[in-house]
Amino acid sequence: MGGGAAEKDKKMARLIHAYKQAYNAVKGQQQISFPVSRVISVDRKISMKNAVHTYDQVATYIDRYDPVCVGSCYCRHEAMLRGEDVHGMPIETCMWFGKRAEYAAERLGGRHVSKEEAMEILDRAEEAGLVHMSRNTTEDIDFLCNCDRWHCDVIQLVLKQPKPGLVFNSGFQPQFDSKRCIGCKICVDRCPPGALKMGEENVPVVNLDRCFGCATCATGCEQEAIVMEPKPGFPEPPKTTKDLVTALKAIAARQSP
Repeated sequence: MGGGAAEKDKKMARLIHAYKQAYNAVKGQQQISFPVSRVISVDRKISMKNAVHTYDQVATYIDRYDPVCVGSCYCRHEAMLRGEDVHGMPIETCMWFGKRAEYAAERLGGRHVSKEEAMEILDRAEEAGLVHMSRNTTEDIDFLCNCDRWHCDVIQLVLKQPKPGLVFNSGFQPQFDSKRCIGCKICVDRCPPGALKMGEENVPVVNLDRCFGCATCATGCEQEAIVMEPKPGFPEPPKTTKDLVTALKAIAARQSP
């Protein structure tokens, strides 16, 4: 997370990658029964007619906590150290808040940033098409990741699920304005789970079984033809980490023979 690029760092990246591959080969495909992580949509792309909960706004966590710390995305950094193409995406995008930020700065090579710089980092992440992601709770949020489709361990696991959008979601979905849309397909290319395709009228259509509700499509649309609307019936996330654990245990109990 400190962003080192010495030969020792490159060797460690290769070893960690090999270890994860061996572990996954033995354990097999993991099935997500209840979302542990959640997407936080880009709130400025949510339709103005809808009220937005504070837990659906990334700025909430930056405003709430002091200090704020930033460090390298270990998924992209590891890939870069192994010589993979990171598609020009920013690396220093992982954030921690409060006590966890203090620990990250003291022990993990992170650095303290002002709230203004933190917001600038989020702007760059959104421009690059990264997905805001954190723990699936409305409180107890002490970190924020900005993830890509190619290297993020969480998204890679999610994309292996039968219906990725059901286990990793923001609670929002894109709506397309056919009058503004020019059929450029930028949104289709930017969509991390590949949930969009062009419809019969040359306007994108969305597969909600795959859609994350991340608004990456909307942030890349120069015509402003996409807004995010709440998904009907989407459940509110657990309030605290304790509530999340309780939900996970209940699911496990129902699934046990």
